Amino acid sequence: MKVEEQYVEPASKLMSDYINGKPVLRQYFSYDPQLESFEKRLKSLQNHPVDRSRLAGIVRDYMKPEKLSEAAQQNLADFEAGAPVVVTGQQAGILTGPLYTVHKAISVIILARQASEQLQTPVVPVFWIAGEDHDLAEVSHLYREINGRMDKLNIPYAEYGKNSASTANLNKPKTASFLEEYFRSLPETEHSKEIQELAFGLLEKSQSFTDFFAALIHYFFQEEGLLYMDAADEAFRKYESPYFVEMIERSANIAKTVAATENSLVEDGYSAVIGAEETAANLFITVKGERLLLEREGQEFVANNGSIRFTKQQLLTIAEETPELLSNNVVTRPLMQEMVFPVLAFVGGPGEIAYWAALKGAFELFDMELPVVMPRLSLTLVNRRTQRLLNKYELDFSSVVNDRQVSVMRNQLMETIREKEAETLLTNLELELEKSYEQINQQLSSISKGLTPIVEKNLQLHKQQLKFLKNKLQDEVVLQNSIELEHYAAIENELLPNGGYQERIYSPFTYMNQYGIELVKDLLALPLCYDKNHKVIYF
Repeated sequence: MKVEEQYVEPASKLMSDYINGKPVLRQYFSYDPQLESFEKRLKSLQNHPVDRSRLAGIVRDYMKPEKLSEAAQQNLADFEAGAPVVVTGQQAGILTGPLYTVHKAISVIILARQASEQLQTPVVPVFWIAGEDHDLAEVSHLYREINGRMDKLNIPYAEYGKNSASTANLNKPKTASFLEEYFRSLPETEHSKEIQELAFGLLEKSQSFTDFFAALIHYFFQEEGLLYMDAADEAFRKYESPYFVEMIERSANIAKTVAATENSLVEDGYSAVIGAEETAANLFITVKGERLLLEREGQEFVANNGSIRFTKQQLLTIAEETPELLSNNVVTRPLMQEMVFPVLAFVGGPGEIAYWAALKGAFELFDMELPVVMPRLSLTLVNRRTQRLLNKYELDFSSVVNDRQVSVMRNQLMETIREKEAETLLTNLELELEKSYEQINQQLSSISKGLTPIVEKNLQLHKQQLKFLKNKLQDEVVLQNSIELEHYAAIENELLPNGGYQERIYSPFTYMNQYGIELVKDLLALPLCYDKNHKVIYF
């Protein structure tokens, strides 16, 4: 593997301004996103109230003793002894979801490693699995390349209703069929059998989406000692009970300050990604197996369009006695992470950092400050075939991604190979037809106005045939230059699928099939600098 670092301008203005230090945006955060902020942040964590022994026991029980590597045991011991954590998180996607999920885990491991060296104290990487999320459409699909285009393959999820990723019992036969179809779409390689055995073996041992996800996270990162926790774990929820109480007590103020901050962000030229409303409760509740969003209506908390109602005291009782029925949304999840863990830094993607920009005031309501909010590392993998094609057409990553040069070259090729003379003949014929039919229409309409629609319909039939000829001409020209056009498509499908980064589309298994089962391990061994540059990795 070889690494190149290149700056790629982020798609969003907020992310660009954040990583490039624009003061107008930095006012919404407590720290600058750089390692130099860690020392000050560490000092502010010294009085963080956390029952380290109890929390470590919950994490240990969730990960199960037989799965704890020596590195994980050491990280738990370091945490119990006072170490801060670097946290990231994600929904429980099938086969981990897109590559950026793995990139997040790699990011917290590398960042914890670098922070430990800088601060001369242990720093522990933690992955927060959002197992309470019930939007199963977000986690139950994979992308594959079919005939040169990106195709979204969906696993059936309607049968799970509004169950969360952690409570939905996987239909294993259907999930296995889905994975079989996905793997059939990948080219057969020397690694295919091994990666399929891994996937199906872990699926067989899993009961839920979250189980399957956690098993893969464990497989990829056990040697690094990454700690992981399901937010929906019942013991974990009981630990969070007093924090749910605080959130309910301050729900009105949380909603008000987040809405006000979003308005301020809009005034400063950014988007309101949360869409915060002052009536929001920013919590979910599970009723009869369905996870429902709560809102405030007067002195009550309501769900399901008002058909389900709780008084504030009833909700506080639930928080104290059955907290497993409650869960967080995008506003309160960061608050909960900070209440539970002594967070040195949070690692997030562009969307998450846009959420966090609206939360500083909410944190201050609880006498907390935002941790250091660090953008995750962004990586692109380039296989040998794509490298050869880049060399063949004298392209590089930047020209493809930043300059969209492949699209320019395709348009130039299409312009060059057009059969202009034949196209002109067909265009002129169409103009002559229109002129002739205008005369025909004038003549026939003088006999009967009822003939006008028939004349128009007859003209349209001729024009459709001419369009058919034009399309056939274009298809033939494209066919004669199909190799070059297929090369262009292959480059874009690898580096810019669906017009975006590959890490937002492809599963890690796409590249494990090409590289081997040690892909993630070898990525972690690379000298990756934690900075704002995109990492282009050739293998």
